[in-house]
Amino acid sequence: MAGISVAQKAHLQEVADLMLDIYQTLAQMRYIDARGIQTGPHDISKLRPLYEEHGLDPSIIYLYSILPYVDTAAAGNEDFFHGGTFTDFRIEDDVEQGRDPFYGSPSDEDFEDEDGPYMRPWVTPLSRLGNHNSVIVYDARKHQIWIIDQEGWSTTDPALEDVEEETPKSKNRNSFDHIPSRPAGDVLRDIVRWYRELEELPGGGEYSGLEWSPDLGLKELYRKHGWPDNFDGDAFQVDKARAYCADTVKYRAEEPLREMEKYRDWKEWNSRTIQDRQKSLSTAKNPDEEWMMRLDLWDAEQSYRRNTKELEKAEENANTLCPGGVCLKSEEMPLLEADVIRQEYESKQRQVEAERNWMEEATESDPERTEEFRISLYHVEKEEAIYRKAWEAARADAERLCPGRTLDSVTEMGRSERQQSMAEVQRIENFITSLQPELAALREWATQIPVDAPNARDKVNRKMEDYERSIESSQARLATLKATL
Repeated sequence: MAGISVAQKAHLQEVADLMLDIYQTLAQMRYIDARGIQTGPHDISKLRPLYEEHGLDPSIIYLYSILPYVDTAAAGNEDFFHGGTFTDFRIEDDVEQGRDPFYGSPSDEDFEDEDGPYMRPWVTPLSRLGNHNSVIVYDARKHQIWIIDQEGWSTTDPALEDVEEETPKSKNRNSFDHIPSRPAGDVLRDIVRWYRELEELPGGGEYSGLEWSPDLGLKELYRKHGWPDNFDGDAFQVDKARAYCADTVKYRAEEPLREMEKYRDWKEWNSRTIQDRQKSLSTAKNPDEEWMMRLDLWDAEQSYRRNTKELEKAEENANTLCPGGVCLKSEEMPLLEADVIRQEYESKQRQVEAERNWMEEATESDPERTEEFRISLYHVEKEEAIYRKAWEAARADAERLCPGRTLDSVTEMGRSERQQSMAEVQRIENFITSLQPELAALREWATQIPVDAPNARDKVNRKMEDYERSIESSQARLATLKATL
């Protein structure tokens, strides 16, 4: 390509080769499916007018033609590095966002303006922003890479953790030139090394879900199964599925503690609100304003009383189910884990059946989408196979470690659907029972409002209507539930 020296082409090829190393490492880690990695060179002729419209430097256009890309549908995951996502400059939207990867929406055109653009024609992101977090940015002229956090506007490159930022030289508030960067090859090789040494782990972003949460002990699972040089990926995936389900068991079991903490927080917030509203009464300018404030105070006091009662019940429940803060006994885990895995496995089986049906329908009615459903079916079949093995292993452990015991003998987590529905009926009945006296108390309180406070009376009438609607909707929900029992 004209305008690119041999030396610069070598630099660009280094970036492409190392990005491929990163993607292949993630595939080896079973985070993405290798079939989703699409190596260059690519035919970018259709996108060239868009590249030129944005004034992209020939070096960046050439880079876009040789970079490897991850087809996220085929790969099975979207999250990339430090909360970012994979990007593909064969897609128009990714090209557009590549000119404003941090969503700064510059309002000026001059790079030296206070709110000017910040992506020079020879600069490109190598990842796309996720839910905030970081973007990898490459400068083809300097052959440098930044890893920049959107909110902190600072580097998240672990190798530059102790490097101080320079004083900004540009008045452009969007400029990142003062943020530390490093030679591109060093950064990309380090990313591969960090994954291999488990200093960085796949997932943990907005789209990869709890199945790739660091809380599952992924680092230990990788080491257990021989990462990086003697890795048993199949066994890792089965154990990861079991770890995810075990974490689900733990989370559900700890619900009484979270419920207790929730009401403690609400009661504390109510207490502060009451104090603030009592103080504000002295600022009322007329009777109408005073009674509107009194209604707000009454509401806060009512919430305080309600949450005090709920906290007492939550504490009693937590003391019963989680004595001493312990919600699970080690001997209960095998049965509970096996049950959650069974549910997940059955869910995967249903997904496989649904995907097959959709693919068959698409083949007849919408042939262009057949491949889309084929890819989706491929992934759910893989998941089904993993959970089948996880279920077999968990069931064997439960039979070995809990001989003669059943799920119902453990905790109320083993309740049947009917028992759960009956518990929900009781919860709704208790809710209605608590609202009815509150509504009666509000009606009684409203009789005090003087005639020269019409807005306060309107406000209390609307509040009473809210109570009535809540009671009516709860009664309807209760009737529906009872009809199914």
